[in-house]
Amino acid sequence: LRGNMKKIRFIIALMSIISLFLAGCSDDTAATATTAAADNSTTASSTTDTKNERTNTPAKSTVSTPSSMSASGSASSRSTTKAGDDSDFADDSKIYPMIKVVVAMMKDSISMADLNLMLVDARIAAGNTASSTCYEKADYTITFSQAMYNSLVAQEEDFGGEEGAEGSMSASMKSMIGQEMDGPVAYKFQDIDAGGYAQEVLTGETCDTLKESFRWNTAKTKLASQFLDEMGDDTFTGTFTYNGDDNVSTFSIEMSGSMSLIMSLNMAVCTAAQAADMTGDCAVFSLSQKFAMDGMTMLMQADGKADDAGGYGVGYESFSMQGMNMSYGYKESFAGDGAVTGSSTCTSDCKSAGATWTVKGEMDTDYEETSYESGGENAATVSVSGVTADGSYILIETGKTPSANPEAEQGFGQINSGESFWDFWGPDKTTVLDVYKDNEDGTFTIQSGASVTIS
Repeated sequence: LRGNMKKIRFIIALMSIISLFLAGCSDDTAATATTAAADNSTTASSTTDTKNERTNTPAKSTVSTPSSMSASGSASSRSTTKAGDDSDFADDSKIYPMIKVVVAMMKDSISMADLNLMLVDARIAAGNTASSTCYEKADYTITFSQAMYNSLVAQEEDFGGEEGAEGSMSASMKSMIGQEMDGPVAYKFQDIDAGGYAQEVLTGETCDTLKESFRWNTAKTKLASQFLDEMGDDTFTGTFTYNGDDNVSTFSIEMSGSMSLIMSLNMAVCTAAQAADMTGDCAVFSLSQKFAMDGMTMLMQADGKADDAGGYGVGYESFSMQGMNMSYGYKESFAGDGAVTGSSTCTSDCKSAGATWTVKGEMDTDYEETSYESGGENAATVSVSGVTADGSYILIETGKTPSANPEAEQGFGQINSGESFWDFWGPDKTTVLDVYKDNEDGTFTIQSGASVTIS
């Protein structure tokens, strides 16, 4: 169910992120491109609030996303600033517009995955799980129910979308409510024992082109999905995971071809202490971005906390090109409606106690944490030894390779000018992992002697 329009929207979102790297300015148009309203006058509205409940595949695909991260929440009561006012410092913001773009991409990916998981769930319930069989689209039919549609709408709304928004899954599927339709995807179900996962479903246009994977544990509390898209000379590999035991979600996407781009967003539900005095959904987040082209490399890593009414983030960016290295720092406060209420920037030695920061507006200290890097008390902490060279790295189940087994990837890392960032999204912290360098020419090199510890 992943078509050309999906690819085009991913291209638009990725290009907007690249422009943010290069220009350091906000562009709300790109961030909201996936939520434009569509005319739904030709179909009836929902007649029941009943939602589909998956029992044969994981019931959830993500933790709840604070609505301020998509600029669909209400303005914080702590500030009277409104998006677009003279006191909105969006033009000085770099972290927040990236968050909104990534959340929009996350919404598209997970809404698509939720539809596939609902349909596969129904097929599994009907007993269509022969591990030696791949079911072509022409091999089966399925009835799309009102409850399935309601679940799609709920998922889109959790990411700041609107029912029937242009290009959304709810817009494309509404006319199918109550209809028996041909199989939308080819799929294969199989039992596995890999990296903490016990079952897997592969989907695609045909049985010869199964490009999306869903893996989950026996308890169905942990889910990992990976998809592959191509457009021209560019390849996009996306991954999202959900850990319902630790209340953590991750989303990452990698682009290779004309340029190299990797980005990830991790969210962990706030602990009771972190959620004190917060409004609605609360999460701590970590955002990582790396862009490389023509000998130039830019790396940003940011952490923050958000609820439905606003949030705060602090990030550091390094830039290297032809032996020249520069670094920048950003601190931003934002309201639920998309207004940036405070912006603070630094141009050198930004992590030192004596760094000089230029402040505009007011930084909302109610969202500040003593440490964001933990990602909440349950998120994984990654330690990698034996790897020091600048570059991007893949963490993958030992004995597997990124080119042949992308579904086995369970994290990635970035090193640039002495700064490093490592991420892990697997379900089992005891899984043994290898480290591969992700070369800019699309090849991978195993890092002999590297050691990975997850705690």
